[in-house]
Amino acid sequence: MQLQKAIETRRSIKNFTRDMHIDESVVKEAIEIAADAPNHGMREPWRVVYVPKYKLGEMSRDISKYAFPRDKDKQQSHYDAVTNLGGFLAIIMKCDARQREENENYLAIGAFAQNLLLLLHDKGIGSCWKTPEYIFNPKVRNVFGVLPDERLVGFIYLTDLEDYETCRKVERKNRGLITDYI
Repeated sequence: MQLQKAIETRRSIKNFTRDMHIDESVVKEAIEIAADAPNHGMREPWRVVYVPKYKLGEMSRDISKYAFPRDKDKQQSHYDAVTNLGGFLAIIMKCDARQREENENYLAIGAFAQNLLLLLHDKGIGSCWKTPEYIFNPKVRNVFGVLPDERLVGFIYLTDLEDYETCRKVERKNRGLITDYI
């Protein structure tokens, strides 16, 4: 697939209502390739925690008890959705107390994540980037082994592309974003 085509056609796949399987080796290869691409300042402040299919239920139970401590229905709903995935990635960023460097870390993570999402799409794996509020919960962070000098910046849900055709292209609001310097 050509890069332009991948950018134009990649969609967030949000249908987790049936059991799906993906090729773990393809996911791991995509992570390695995404890390090869240039990013802001060549900082590489990320690490990825991969949760394979067979561990999704355990992971869901581990984080749901902290994310939704008094809501058994939400815990069950999370479990039902997550266990249907083909896999799961937690993206963790190294922090930097210096404001400029911290900003560059976020830019580098964004470049890495976008490269990864496009590579996964190119390899026939659907994905959806998630940043739920509970990524800031210290107990959820502990589940993924996030160190004191790191941040859990989001999750990538891994799916197949069977439901891809039902994903509509959203009209972008940023048309006309170029202004000439006067």
